[in-house]
Amino acid sequence: MKHNAWIRLWGKPLLIALLSIAGLITALAGDGFWDIFSWVALALPVIIIVRSYYFPGKKFN
Repeated sequence: MKHNAWIRLWGKPLLIALLSIAGLITALAGDGFWDIFSWVALALPVIIIVRSYYFPGKKFN
């Protein structure tokens, strides 16, 4: 079966965007566990950017 080109191109960026939005919402609305979730959700895009900048040949699979 042929892979969907749209999902291959936009799947990971959309996942990162949804995770960031969820992190922002839970940072405003939640306490306790939700604070931890928001920190992790908002740190992941930064980690991905830094890793991609310093190690451009490595891919996230």
